[in-house]
Amino acid sequence: MSLFRSAKFPPEAIPLKRKDVVFRKHPKAKRYLAKVDKEGNIVLTVPRIGTQRAALAFANENREWLESQRALALQALEEERRRPGLRAGDLIWYRGEQVELRIEKDYGRPVLCFAEQRIFIADESMDLSRPLKAHLRELAKAEFPERVHEYAKRFGESVKKVVVRDQKTRWGSCSTSGTISLNWRLVLADTATRDYVIIHELMHMKRFDHSPEFWALVEGACPDYRRHEAWLKAHQEALSW
Repeated sequence: MSLFRSAKFPPEAIPLKRKDVVFRKHPKAKRYLAKVDKEGNIVLTVPRIGTQRAALAFANENREWLESQRALALQALEEERRRPGLRAGDLIWYRGEQVELRIEKDYGRPVLCFAEQRIFIADESMDLSRPLKAHLRELAKAEFPERVHEYAKRFGESVKKVVVRDQKTRWGSCSTSGTISLNWRLVLADTATRDYVIIHELMHMKRFDHSPEFWALVEGACPDYRRHEAWLKAHQEALSW
């Protein structure tokens, strides 16, 4: 929000100084403008024929309004920081390893970086889980079907369709019609664990239950399946953002 008009501030207030504001010269501006940005900075627009001194005087005339707007901006910023989600500096699992989320700039545009991945984002202060989920889901859609068909061919099964889903408590499923569904979050696990889930679902095409006979099929196809089951169980909460 910006301010155009003048509203006298009580004289007992401590005046704003140059270090307290950000000046922006604008050749098309016809008047002094004052606003508070989302980071809580007081931004003063100086017209072409104006001066920083006059802009600062204008800001001090409207100090009370600017301070109230700055308080609101800082409160909103703090609430955003406390809101559940992911922020720069957080660690996530990716390909079975913990990696740090970083924000870099590309010609002024914020870029979310982790491992070898780069995602252009709208706002570096946003909840990073939103663009991150969309990006990782696209990775899963690009990778999982080919891997499923490779294992299906190895085990003599015919898969009609591979679907990537967003589920927090289920890693995969298999339908009687030949559709394999996989959770995109498997891209957060290492490839061996992801492949175990694929094998698990393919074994359901041979036996649609969790009987001892089914688990015997799983063990024959993936001897260390218990290790992968244990990893997924231990990390389920960490992978469920």
